[in-house]
Amino acid sequence: MAAMYRIADVAVVTPLRDGMNLVAKEYVACRPGDTGALVLSEFAGAAHELKRAYQVNPYDLNGMKDVIMQAVTEPAVEQRRRMRSLKRQVHRHTIDHWADAFLGDLETVTR
Repeated sequence: MAAMYRIADVAVVTPLRDGMNLVAKEYVACRPGDTGALVLSEFAGAAHELKRAYQVNPYDLNGMKDVIMQAVTEPAVEQRRRMRSLKRQVHRHTIDHWADAFLGDLETVTR
């Protein structure tokens, strides 16, 4: 899958209901440089973290078409700005970060 993520200019991840949906994060992590665009369902758990993705409501087909067209035609400067932000989020919020936060919260609750 990593090879496909690397060559895809745009990834469209549009679950109707989902958990974290790591596919979106995998796409961001695999992209070379600051290129590419992520179109992400607002219902994906990752949407709460990946705020600079092009977010869509997958039930709104016309809206989804508009957002995909925006992602494809957005000036390169804006695409790079979005992807840099997404990459920072993915690289900073690793499983280790999540585990430390979870264990810290758990420790607070058990006191």
